[in-house]
Amino acid sequence: MNGADSCNLISSLQEQGIALLRGGFAIDSLTGLKEAAVRCFEAVEAGRALPEQVQFNRLSHSVPLIALMEFGCNDMQELLTPLSAPGLESLFSEAMGREWTCKVEQSWVRKKFAPVRAPASEYHPQGWHQDGALGVQFPAETGKVIAMTELLTCWIPLSRCGYDSPGLEFVRGRQAALLHFTELDDSALRQRFSAGEFWAPELELGDGLVFLNSVLHRTYTRPEMRHDRLSVEYRIFPL
Repeated sequence: MNGADSCNLISSLQEQGIALLRGGFAIDSLTGLKEAAVRCFEAVEAGRALPEQVQFNRLSHSVPLIALMEFGCNDMQELLTPLSAPGLESLFSEAMGREWTCKVEQSWVRKKFAPVRAPASEYHPQGWHQDGALGVQFPAETGKVIAMTELLTCWIPLSRCGYDSPGLEFVRGRQAALLHFTELDDSALRQRFSAGEFWAPELELGDGLVFLNSVLHRTYTRPEMRHDRLSVEYRIFPL
């Protein structure tokens, strides 16, 4: 990432809350993660007994990043190798306004299914949400300003996504506060925001996204999709 690219990404984060890194991640830094993720979810879906350390979330079909050490990743350094991509450290620092750390216990590997392949029960694509809601207790009713948890998300697909496999859909722009959970219905958001603010990028292996805690997003699927998607997301917190 050169100086001009870095400035453009920072501007994109400041203006839209999202930065798209085309080819920002070396393929070889993702290969080991992908292979371990494939083995992990094969074990899950075959009903095999999992190591005690692997905490599988059925609703989001995800495991903590650290679970991949049980399926072929050698150590923490391998798990975090994508974060050493050129320019990423300075992008995080600029966005956070201070030094930062990646909390591995809040970082996840997810598998999202094409609609025709989705399990019949429990699994659901993730609906509209803001990552700044992490750990927040929402009041029962709307009307109060709800403070966000300060964090940044670095989301990297481990396969092509957004066209024939699930990706992410965003409402581009920074939100001043958390929307109440009763305000996150898709039809309500379509009325609240213009069509041009909705964006579902198509990504290749090696691409990635960095987005702010206030940005609205969800799993993006279309009925005609036929392939599943693996992804890893790193949660970045201020020190």
